Amino acid sequence: MHDIVFLWSHPRSLSSALERVMVERGDLRTLHEPFIHLYYVGDAKKPLAHFEPLPSHPTSYAGIRRMILQAAEDGPLFVKDMCYYVLDYVLDDAEFLGRLRNTFLIRDPARAIVSYYKLDRHYTEEEIGIEAQWRVFDAVNRLTGSVPAVLDAEDLQRDPDATLRAYCRALGIVHDPAALHWDGPLPKDWQFVAGWHTGVSHSSGIAAPDAAPVDLDADPKLRRSYEHHLPYYRRMHRHRLRP
Repeated sequence: MHDIVFLWSHPRSLSSALERVMVERGDLRTLHEPFIHLYYVGDAKKPLAHFEPLPSHPTSYAGIRRMILQAAEDGPLFVKDMCYYVLDYVLDDAEFLGRLRNTFLIRDPARAIVSYYKLDRHYTEEEIGIEAQWRVFDAVNRLTGSVPAVLDAEDLQRDPDATLRAYCRALGIVHDPAALHWDGPLPKDWQFVAGWHTGVSHSSGIAAPDAAPVDLDADPKLRRSYEHHLPYYRRMHRHRLRP
């Protein structure tokens, strides 16, 4: 069995930009949010905008788990997924968590929440995803006895090369600066959620941070979400890899 590098993220955290870097490397097979089919199809928690389920994709936790493990039989694997999709299951699955190289990407909740709101004003608190991310982070920490690698999106935007170099060092893989630049359309296996990735699809690399302020008072739910998730972000932020 080969390594499975798992990037646990939350929505609008620039995780797809980081995944695109891994696609460009060419030495890792990538899986794009396989557990989304569990949360929105198998468990049918709620409808999701800009999501076209794949008819052949497994929709149970056991089926998706098996798909991931089987994919790693052929070579090293990089998986990007959201913690909230699988929180009801993965905290009780130490065997699966222990099989993964667990890593995390976080982003300032104000920017992540406002970005999500622009795509889905009817989001639930669970879908913001930062509390769920902390709970998986904490479970991995307790299971392994060591703090997993954490990247912050702002570091990634300010200095992509140094931040990715630190990430690769933590994983024990060679950093490839050329992978920070790309062209062409979205990868084919992202098309089922293409509406969530317009930023990546129209870019050729990781963009610099946006200096414009965000408005958390456009809707009362934005401020509530920010205040709820901020403490969980801060708990992970203090462990982030420094570029």
